[in-house]
Amino acid sequence: MEYLPSWRDDLYLMHHGILGQKWGTRNGPPYPLKGGDYTETEWKALKKARKAKYSRYNKRHYDQVIKEGTELQTLARNPQRTNNADMFYAAYTKADKDRYNAIFNHKNVQPLYDENGNSIGTGKTYKWAIKNKAANDIKVASQDSGAKAVTYLYANDRDFMNFVRDPNRLGSYLKKMYVPNDKKYNNVLSKMHDKTYTPTDKDLHTIYDMINCVIPNQNKDVVNQRAKLFTRLTKDGYGALLDINDAINHPLPSNSPVIVFDPSSYILSGIKKTTMRDVYKSKITTIGRYALGLYNY
Repeated sequence: MEYLPSWRDDLYLMHHGILGQKWGTRNGPPYPLKGGDYTETEWKALKKARKAKYSRYNKRHYDQVIKEGTELQTLARNPQRTNNADMFYAAYTKADKDRYNAIFNHKNVQPLYDENGNSIGTGKTYKWAIKNKAANDIKVASQDSGAKAVTYLYANDRDFMNFVRDPNRLGSYLKKMYVPNDKKYNNVLSKMHDKTYTPTDKDLHTIYDMINCVIPNQNKDVVNQRAKLFTRLTKDGYGALLDINDAINHPLPSNSPVIVFDPSSYILSGIKKTTMRDVYKSKITTIGRYALGLYNY
């Protein structure tokens, strides 16, 4: 009997997939990649960033939110440092609180204050740990968001523009601060001092970094310009911004150090004089975190 092929003889199942793919999960072209169409490079960067909450990538491009009730800690010589202040530096993660206590809290000759902020002479002592609780969710401006505010001010406020362009203003204040990108900053400033030069978006990002670095300067000119920046960011819904120097530019960056400028966003919850034991514990903990690679770079 002659064999007649059945229709089942050429019926087979063919499957194409991606190594590691799970049923019901689409991970590659031509499908949308996790809710959006990304290039391969963008997708790799996004996956890497999601693994590290406080990575440089995230801090550059994504705003953060400090949740209501989160404790903000500031180390200062004067225990009233955050009282009615237009801005102050703070750490809100456990890792950063330990890191700052370990690195920056040491004894040296300095003015001494009692708990009410009254001067009581000079001497050697550790700093006060000032604790404030977030009264509501505090939106923290990323590097990109801060640069956007600077771009707006540069285009709409002539005095702010002159602050950037005048070699005796922003550039002179920057020289008094320790910053790790002096060469990069000086290159941009030299271009800005040419009144005919039109800055690029990248230049204005760099200008924002410089302004961020000089924020603690108490010169009247700096105080006036930072107030404009804070006002602009407040209109955009922010109550704090990243300390760019420590969060991004430093070779060993902190997780998420912030500069808080919205006085309605926090409530004083405690003041404590730190001790040698506190500093020692923070040093051991910080060394351990670095050894285990728990800081995200």
